[in-house]
Amino acid sequence: MAKTANVSDTLYSISQVNALTGVPKSTIRFWEKEFSDFLNPLRSEGNQRRYDRETVETIQKIDQLVNDEGYTLEGARRKLKPLATNSAVESPDGEEAKLNELADTMSDYLLQKLFERVKSEETRRTNFQIKQ
Repeated sequence: MAKTANVSDTLYSISQVNALTGVPKSTIRFWEKEFSDFLNPLRSEGNQRRYDRETVETIQKIDQLVNDEGYTLEGARRKLKPLATNSAVESPDGEEAKLNELADTMSDYLLQKLFERVKSEETRRTNFQIKQ
């Protein structure tokens, strides 16, 4: 069940979050489902979504990862996990966990580079067609 809003906190409606971040309201709602570990808006007594400053910053980070840096939703989730835990706790399998994290980071990096290359190729083709 969703948390209820605390009156003393500064809270924003979904329209205000849209205005602050530029992220469409429908996208914010979709991301709430896709990033449920990171986005849990508070609810007013009328069951309207209310976002605190931390949640707005998380939405901005997701927007940056997905739309600016070209991460997939899964890649953005993996990138946000270390930020949510703040620091990884060492376990007996710590070395394996570090290797898995490195593999994920490398996969994200390669996907980002591939995305940039495809975008560059599309731009080159468009410019070539315009010149003809």
